[in-house]
Amino acid sequence: MRYVGVILEKNISTVMENKPRIVSHLVAVSHNNVIGVDNDLPWKLKSDLSHFKDYTLNKSIIMGRKTFESIGRPLPSRNNIIISRTIQEIPGAHVCSDLETAIQIVEEKNILENRENEIVIIGGGYLFRETIQSFNKLVVTRVDCEIEGDIFYPDIDLSSWKLIKSASFKKDSENDYNFKIEEWLKL
Repeated sequence: MRYVGVILEKNISTVMENKPRIVSHLVAVSHNNVIGVDNDLPWKLKSDLSHFKDYTLNKSIIMGRKTFESIGRPLPSRNNIIISRTIQEIPGAHVCSDLETAIQIVEEKNILENRENEIVIIGGGYLFRETIQSFNKLVVTRVDCEIEGDIFYPDIDLSSWKLIKSASFKKDSENDYNFKIEEWLKL
């Protein structure tokens, strides 16, 4: 059995070489980079939540403990991975004490399911900062407001990124503000 593990590990490495790693940040930010207040979203944007659902469906998502607590449950039809040093187990989710283990779990699942090798980071602020040097795809909702908050997204210089998709949404009865959803790839 020892040799099978070595062969499997080599096969995983070979497959990973053929599938580039995409580390995505999926985030909604105000003009002043606020992403949260009191462990919650600072706005109601139903259309953005629909986009979030569509983008993450059947994918692996990595989040911090506070983000998980603000959501309140593992999200259905997704591989939920929570990074926490205080929580040991969550039914319906994987709990990891560090980001490296979480990324390894996602990559192994992507290989087993023959999926694109995308690792979707959904928050919070600590995980965004922790992966700021390694992420290469940004899926950002730019909310047209300046708002008070206590969690912020880091400043990013987009001069070495390419905008690949953009869609605008108007304020209405289900969306507190105008907003734009953009997808960027690092060059």
